Amino acid sequence: MQKTVPETSAARTLIGTLALDVGLPVAAYFVADVAGASSYQALLIGTVVAGVRVLWVVVRQRRLEPFALFLLLLFGVGLALAFVSGDARLLLAKDAATSLLAGLVMAGSCLLRKPFAYYAAERMARCSGRIEQFRAAANAPGGQAHWYRISLVWGIGLLVDSLVRVAAIFLLPVDLAADLSQVLMVAVYVGLVPWTLLMTARRKSSSVAVRP
Repeated sequence: MQKTVPETSAARTLIGTLALDVGLPVAAYFVADVAGASSYQALLIGTVVAGVRVLWVVVRQRRLEPFALFLLLLFGVGLALAFVSGDARLLLAKDAATSLLAGLVMAGSCLLRKPFAYYAAERMARCSGRIEQFRAAANAPGGQAHWYRISLVWGIGLLVDSLVRVAAIFLLPVDLAADLSQVLMVAVYVGLVPWTLLMTARRKSSSVAVRP
């Protein structure tokens, strides 16, 4: 039974991190919106908060990974273009591109020896000092399939999210597209996070049930 606990703990830690990554920028956007900021200003504030969050994680971990570096570059380019043009749609396009990239990484990693979700959870387990237990659980029967499933579903969800956002950018008024973009982001994660926890809990129960 102990062998499956770090896997669940890693999944919860990963989800908690994602909640901060997504929740802080969305909260900043709606607070600015309620305070009377324009869609452009609210999106800009949300983008700055997201960038600060990435920087804080990098400084705390004292390590700049390729994906974090890409996000920082994306934030920087998006902010530069937004300041030059003053166009909120560019900020919305940046968010859609980020979701698209994340979806491609998650889904595409299923073609590799180990999927992205496995490496993300492994990193959380390493930070908590439970890396050996995590690997033992992940290498147990069904362990790899679990993380492939998680990566694929997250990848598809994020890809759908990005496509809907792109359609909204071109088909809807910018104010409505901005609100819809934030709501879609929350809806996707609200759907995927409980599903991930449920699948991880079921795997834990199944591993315990089959254990001799």
